[in-house]
Formats: sequence, structure tokens, C-alpha cells
Amino acid sequence: MLRVGPYVFKRAETRQEFEQIHGLNYRTFVSEIPQYSDPGTGRLVDKFHEKSAYFIVVREGRVVGMLSTHDQPPFSVADRLRDTEILSRPGTRPMEVRLLALEPDTRNSTVSFGLMWCVYEHARANGYTHIFISGLLEREMMYKRLGFEALGAPVASGQASFIPMVMTIGQLPEKMRRVKRLWETHMERVLPLRTNSLCLLPGPVTIAPAVSRAFHQPPIYHRGPEFISLFQKVRRALGDLVGGRDVALFNGSGTLANEAVAAALAAGPRSGRGILLVNGEFGERLARQATRFGLHPRVLEWPWGQPWDLEEVESALAEEPAGSWIWGVHLESSTGVLNDVPGLIHLAKARGVRVCLDCISSLGAVPLDLRGTYLATGATGKSLGSYAGVAIVFADAAQLAGLDMSHVPSYFDIPAVLTSEGPRFTFPSPSLLALDAALAAYAGSEKAQARFDHYRKLGAYIRQKLREVGLEPLAAEEVACPVVTTFAPPNGDSSEDFVARCQSWGFDIGGQSSYLAQRRLVQIATMGAIRREDCALLFKHLTQCLSREASLAV
Repeated sequence: MLRVGPYVFKRAETRQEFEQIHGLNYRTFVSEIPQYSDPGTGRLVDKFHEKSAYFIVVREGRVVGMLSTHDQPPFSVADRLRDTEILSRPGTRPMEVRLLALEPDTRNSTVSFGLMWCVYEHARANGYTHIFISGLLEREMMYKRLGFEALGAPVASGQASFIPMVMTIGQLPEKMRRVKRLWETHMERVLPLRTNSLCLLPGPVTIAPAVSRAFHQPPIYHRGPEFISLFQKVRRALGDLVGGRDVALFNGSGTLANEAVAAALAAGPRSGRGILLVNGEFGERLARQATRFGLHPRVLEWPWGQPWDLEEVESALAEEPAGSWIWGVHLESSTGVLNDVPGLIHLAKARGVRVCLDCISSLGAVPLDLRGTYLATGATGKSLGSYAGVAIVFADAAQLAGLDMSHVPSYFDIPAVLTSEGPRFTFPSPSLLALDAALAAYAGSEKAQARFDHYRKLGAYIRQKLREVGLEPLAAEEVACPVVTTFAPPNGDSSEDFVARCQSWGFDIGGQSSYLAQRRLVQIATMGAIRREDCALLFKHLTQCLSREASLAV
């Protein structure tokens, strides 16, 4: 990313930029150079679009130049080479550059060199050895000045002719090296792009090497003594992590665990209507699940980003008889709000009301004491830092012993799962082995506290860096959870555009889910093996991007 006079050279990030790219592509390769037939739409989407990265030059907010790059065969230059083995020789890591297109009034050395600079720096930083192009015959001398060498004779394509050419990384012509040194001295430096995307999603999460190694061990028979011994060990470790509870493990997602809770509530005593607490997408999902099992609770609802109002909860509990139930999400990962579970348990206990909790995102993120709950759920693919695939239900087997589960689907029968030594049904050993490895981070109070402290500090860092660039988290600081920070993208960007922008820098963040996109929200999650230094480059890119856009708006 760099600026030269009125021009900004950068990687394409937003939907608007890609639309301008398709338009420039059409004007250049359909109207001006009749290489492609006219689709009649005024836009031309390249056949390699889905696997390409685009570098563009922007002037006053308008894309006036572009080229695309990719590193996955097939390469279009292969059709113009006599010897295609050059693309796959040992020690060669090729990158192809295609579709150099410039608006007529920007066809000068500054713009063409700026685009190639961006591509060259990208190739050098990411370990590519050669850049291949199919150069337009009329521009052969320009390509040679940029450092390309011809690999053969021109080949006709449509009404144009193209020359296969190559640039070897590290072998720029002396003139280009002088210009490059001059630009490096006076121009804005290009920030590096990650070679592998960093996962800042709330699932899947970044997996620690030890967990990955465990997951990829040879499978173990789920009825054998080795598996059953490990299965029981993992159950004990999970129960100890939340204050001492019985643990049911299912092969499935956190949603399945909540389905099992809804089934148990429907099979239990029907004292009162029950209460559902909703202040985000996953509270709303609990309400839908409850309804599917024939439950019709009273729903208490608050705006997104607001925590439960325990005064309202207390008033609602006063209208419920003893033996009723209340159900809510501890860490509402759609908003980043951490709700007050100890306060809820205190109020419900005074009324004899059973507490059910969705702790899917909070399990492993914050200290949990679930001894005052009736049923609570967790999952492996969140803050515990393992692979998705194990649904967890915490309970007291004695409290559930009298439930009539005869009309509950057998897979959702929590009492039966609790009393089964080993898995009740087929259970994949990779999921169990990975979970066991992930729980090593919580083995003992000191390790567990260190893990919680790490998450707390990392979440505070993310929120601080966002505020430094003028982006306010949706959750107020006093109720902000440590592992998910939700916020609105800057400058009116859509969720989709901002996610794409971050992906172009090498960071996968949340925002694709419809419940976020419809509200123009995105989120950064720091679950799993994420460190502060992993996230620093994201904020450097964000700071530079916002500064550039602010200067363009002046």
C-alpha cells in the first residue's frame, strides 16, 4: 500500500473496487483490445477471478489501473509457452500476473511501475521465485523496462498478440533498482500481507499444534478400553473445570447440546411457563428451539449489545412457581456481551427456579461455576481451542433420574448419556483426542487461571486498538466478554466489504453470518491459539487504510 502524488496503490478489498475492476476489464479487453467477445453487460469478470488477487491504483476514489495475480494452475501463460515445464521446475514457485489494464490518461511510468512494485513486493514477501505474464505485443518494451524477459515468440489471441515473459525475483534491472530505492526512501512503505490467513472467527478457531497433532493420530475403536478410559478422563476434566458437574458428551455441535436441553425441559415437570432471556442472536435461537419442543416460555428481550436487566428478571421470576425454569446465553457471541450468571443464579435459587445456560462460547474463556445450574451446555470448537464436533451438557445425574424420557429421541436422552460408561453411540476418536489435548491448558487451577488471564488481556487489547482508530465495540467495557468483540465497520462499509478488506490483508474475521450482515456488524474473535502479536498487523493495516481514506475525503 503506497501513495505517489494523486495515486494510491493497493490490493483490491471492497465490493465497489471489484465492480470497478470488472468495468475496467471490459473497457480494456473487450472495447479497446478485442481479446474477448462482448458479454453485453458492460463488465467482464475474469475466468480466474475466484482464485485471483487484484492490485489496483486509485485516483480520487476511482480505480484507474489494475492487474491480477494467482499462483494456482492452470496458468494462462502455459498456452503461449513452447516448454511448459518451466512452470514446475524444482525450486520454482511461480506467480502469474494477468490483465494489466490502465485508463488511457494514466498510462505513464509512475502508474505502471507502482502496480508492478506492489506485485513485486508481494511476490518477494511471500516466497515466489518467478513472475510470469503474457505481455501485449505493443507494450513489449514497457515490460522489458520493468524487468521482464521474453520466453518465446508472440502468440495470437483474438485480434491481439501476446508474448510469454518472465521476471525472476531478485534480478531487477539496475534502472529499476534505482527507482525502487528512491521510492523506498520517500514513499509510504508497503505493509506485509500474511501468507496464511489468521483465523479470527468465533469458530472454527485457530488450533494449537499439540491439539492438531492429537487430532491427526490414528483412530481408536470407540468401544475399546483405551478409548473408554480417555473418554471418562475427559468427562472428569470438564466437570472439574466448572466446579464439579456430571458431563454428557455428544457427537455434534453446540446447537445439538441445546436441543438436548430443550428435550429434557419438555420431558420434565411443567411448573410455570418458564422464562427465556434474549439479548442477541443465540438467545433468539434458544427461543426457537424451545418452541420446537412444545415449550412456550415468557421471553424477556433487550437490545443487541445490552446485558440482561436482572431487575426485570427478578420481576418475571416472582410470577413463576417453584420448579419452573429460566434459560439464557452466558456469553452472547453475536454481540460480545457477557451476561451476569452469578446474579441470575442467586435470583433463581431464591425462587426455586431451575437455571439452564448456554455456555458454548464462555466455556474455557472465563472461570465458570455451574454448581447452581440445572443444565448447561458447551462445545469444543470455541474457547476451549479444539475442533468443533463435541457437544457438552453439564448436569447433576441425580436431578434428572426421574425424568420420563420415553418420548424424547434417543440421541437427546441426557440421563442415559450421563449414566453410560464411555460413549452411548459411535464417537470419533480424533475429536476426543483433540479435546483431551486442549484441556491440558486448563489442567490445575494455575494453568486455568493463566488461560483466562490470557484471554482477558487479549480481548482488552482488541477493544483498545479498535477504539484508537475510532471504532467502538458494541458491548460496553463493563460487560464486554474477552473472546469476541463485535463492532460496526468504518465509513459505512457493509459487513461483506469490510470482511473482504481484512481477508485481503490476511485476516479472517466474522461478518458473513446473516444476523451480522443484516445489522452491518462484524466481529473479531480471539478464541484458541491466538496471540497479541498475531493481531498487531491487522491494526497496522486498519490504521493505514483509515488514514488513507480520510485524506482522500479531504
